[in-house]
Amino acid sequence: MNWRRSTYLLLTSLPRALHRRGFGVQSPWAYELIRDVLFEPLPYYAYDEQNLCTPMQQQLFRIQNHYKGRPIVIIDEKGEVAAKLYEETVQKVTPDTVLIMEHIHNENADLWTHTVNDPKAIITFDMKERGLVIFDNKRIKQNYLL
Repeated sequence: MNWRRSTYLLLTSLPRALHRRGFGVQSPWAYELIRDVLFEPLPYYAYDEQNLCTPMQQQLFRIQNHYKGRPIVIIDEKGEVAAKLYEETVQKVTPDTVLIMEHIHNENADLWTHTVNDPKAIITFDMKERGLVIFDNKRIKQNYLL
């Protein structure tokens, strides 16, 4: 590993470490979501039944389980296709809608920056490779870097 990559990893990991397990998060709602859903260390009841092997699959299952009954939109595409899907979603969004966006620091980095700055995206959770967007307009606009 070269020194530039090591420096980059160190500089991006330090701010994330402060909020990784919910520490420093003032909102009880966001703290509970971070601790009990996004980064729950204990296994769920259906990991083996549904062959959820990777941590990313398990996290997606926990998010869907937590928000059951609410519309969940998953954008797994990259580039222009993802941007088009995001614009279509934002036009039809309700306060109950939850958006999960993949590849937010690779192919969809510009789209994620646009999403964080979008006034309709009230709360965003940046989890390094995956982003979670809450459109509940009763809350204060905030971006969590986890």
